[in-house]
Amino acid sequence: MENNSKWEKTQKKLYAMVSTGVTDSALNQFYDIISTLALIANLGCAFAATFENLDAKYGLIFDWIDEITVLFFAIDYVLRIITARQQYKGYPAGKAIGKYVTSGYGIIDLLSFLPHYLPTFFPAGAAVFRMLRVVRIFRLFRINAYYDSLNVITEVIISKK
Repeated sequence: MENNSKWEKTQKKLYAMVSTGVTDSALNQFYDIISTLALIANLGCAFAATFENLDAKYGLIFDWIDEITVLFFAIDYVLRIITARQQYKGYPAGKAIGKYVTSGYGIIDLLSFLPHYLPTFFPAGAAVFRMLRVVRIFRLFRINAYYDSLNVITEVIISKK
């Protein structure tokens, strides 16, 4: 029972961390900032790489940024699966995970990293998988949630001032 309680507390902390706009601790704020920066860096590099002159000069840097940010998206997805029971309270673990994986955000989160790794296993479909990377742009909807929470924080600071 003790281990189950510790695991549930850990899940709650992880869920607060990966939940958009939860700013009750420095870690949660840091995670929101890193998530936003990873998305912006990833999309910015993907856009910049479409210009031949930029890709020729900075292609290796773009590739490294892509690798790091896509790995971050994959880790974020795993964390969201681990914490699915916190998001879907009242559901058993398997059903909660199923609800997240099949939700709009779950599909977007999966497609934000999976096309990057699929050519490793299916080299013949590499071109198709590269086209699926465009789906990452839908992660911008998460930034809107960050933006809303930043507005609330700004309003509180201004009102306290």
